[in-house]
Amino acid sequence: MRKITIILVLLANAFILFYGCKKDKEADLEFDTQTSQDDALAEATFNDINNMASQAVEIGTLNTYKTSTPNNSFLNSCATVVLTPDSTGPGGSIVIDFGSTPCKCGGIICTDARYRKGKINITYTGPYRSPGTVIQITFDNYYVGPESTNMFKVTGMKTVTNQGLNAGNHLKFSISVNGQLTNSSGGIMSWTSQRNREWIAGDNTTLDWTDDEYVITGTANGTNFEGNSFTVNITSGLYIALKCANIKKGIFELTPNGKPTRTLDYGDGNCDNNATLTVNGSVFPIVLR
Repeated sequence: MRKITIILVLLANAFILFYGCKKDKEADLEFDTQTSQDDALAEATFNDINNMASQAVEIGTLNTYKTSTPNNSFLNSCATVVLTPDSTGPGGSIVIDFGSTPCKCGGIICTDARYRKGKINITYTGPYRSPGTVIQITFDNYYVGPESTNMFKVTGMKTVTNQGLNAGNHLKFSISVNGQLTNSSGGIMSWTSQRNREWIAGDNTTLDWTDDEYVITGTANGTNFEGNSFTVNITSGLYIALKCANIKKGIFELTPNGKPTRTLDYGDGNCDNNATLTVNGSVFPIVLR
């Protein structure tokens, strides 16, 4: 009888241990922040690409992109910009080539501090500000990341269409992305989005892009680097300032498959890499990559 009792106690303890571990694992998954961080990374990466393509189509260079003053250019030392106009129309093509070696945005004028290499290929049907202009962006071994050993390969296509002026007299663009990011470990994230982009500031200073600001609205979906699917809905417009390395402010709701919706808040408008994630009432600090 004593042996049976001991065995029953051991089995009970094993069950409690297993069940407790299972519940802890479920709780970890419930409050997982990885998917939200992956989505924020995709958002920032494809916005960054959009900004470079926009300036390249607008003035044929990247002379003030991600700089703190309008008369300096970090990209002149990192990239060549080759523009080939169409012989029969207002469109053309552009190649932004960062070379095969990671190049860092650095120095006191740079607000980005990221490494880049490879090429961004752009085609456009007309001037950036003209209603109806369509800009398509693809990639040739293009990488970007916070360190030269921690870069993300970007693949896929981004399409930007000028929708003309809205009721607020601001230029509006529709933007679609069907893209992927591959991390340094070989993990692949897919990201598909349909967005509207409103140019709210800086449009009257053609040669100075340091004061340009946009508001992004819309939806997205995809799979994170671990292969888990999710959907995204922007509930408060995402504010993009070209002088900032990350999104300034705005809120989106993200719903991982089979998990509760969580809310990512970029903050109150400061140029920093801090955000907060709220899941079931619990708030987690997030450092943007």
